[in-house]
Amino acid sequence: WEQTAQSSLALDYGLKNNRITGTFEFYDKKTTDLLLTVDVPQPAVVPTQLQNIGSVNNRGFEASIDAQLIEGQTRSLSAGLVLSADRNTVESLGAQQFIASGIVSGQGQTGRNSQRIIPGQPLGTFFGPEFAGVDAAGKQLFNKYTVTRDASGRETGRTVNGTTTSPSGDDEVILGNSQPTFSMGIRSLGTWGKFDMNMLIRSDVGQQVFNNTALVYATKSNALQDKNFLRSALTDGIGIQEPAIFSSRYIEKASFLRLANVTVGYSFKLPGTSGRNGPTRIYLSGDNLLLFTNYSGNDPEVHAAAGLASRGIDYLAYPRARTLTTGMRIGF
Repeated sequence: WEQTAQSSLALDYGLKNNRITGTFEFYDKKTTDLLLTVDVPQPAVVPTQLQNIGSVNNRGFEASIDAQLIEGQTRSLSAGLVLSADRNTVESLGAQQFIASGIVSGQGQTGRNSQRIIPGQPLGTFFGPEFAGVDAAGKQLFNKYTVTRDASGRETGRTVNGTTTSPSGDDEVILGNSQPTFSMGIRSLGTWGKFDMNMLIRSDVGQQVFNNTALVYATKSNALQDKNFLRSALTDGIGIQEPAIFSSRYIEKASFLRLANVTVGYSFKLPGTSGRNGPTRIYLSGDNLLLFTNYSGNDPEVHAAAGLASRGIDYLAYPRARTLTTGMRIGF
């Protein structure tokens, strides 16, 4: 069994006769005896085994504020803001120095991982070579490192030593992580006479995403096998014989601001009814109406299953639908 202990400190407040209300909450949660699937030394009957190893800590805060901005007989307006920040840290993996995760999909990517679970780092940490550009022959270049280790084999230092076209294990470093720095939600509800409207905006800031779709389809060598490739590959300077190589080139900033929902309604008394059960209301609602992001894929909110505790990996994720819904509630 896993074990979890959590301590929290919260404060609720109300101002101006509770026209302004909100909360502050700080928490510290630690999970020990993590159930993780680890490799079993071979030869053995099974390749992996479920074990209780390691611990993870989550600490952070959540703050909210709600305000009644306008309050009258024919009109009203309220708004709210929720802000949260979580810091996730792997504290221990027992005897393991790291656990590889985040399987990379695509031709020639067998055995390639994009993430590692590492003590001292958050879950969803991207790990691999650093893309350094393209040479005159169209070869991909990656930073080359000289690594020093102690007697037990643990790394004690590293320095950049030029570039290489074929990165090795020593050339792989932490490339970022999929955890947002903070998340935010804004909601509002207003009425004007018989009209009402509510709105929801969401945002995550500071996270990164591995665009596995781009790794597969932004490789122009696909043309040699009569396969499609992205238009961006025509101007990237990489030779047509070059294979797809996972690197920081495909780790993208994925902060976003999304207009998640807007609903507009109109309430009235239907002729010939008493209205005792409330007014008749017609409404129009839209979901996923606008998205602002620098991420090159379809949607930065992706969590493809690609191994133990993997997140922030985008591979052929179906685009999130933009939907419009209308309806009517009849009151008699």
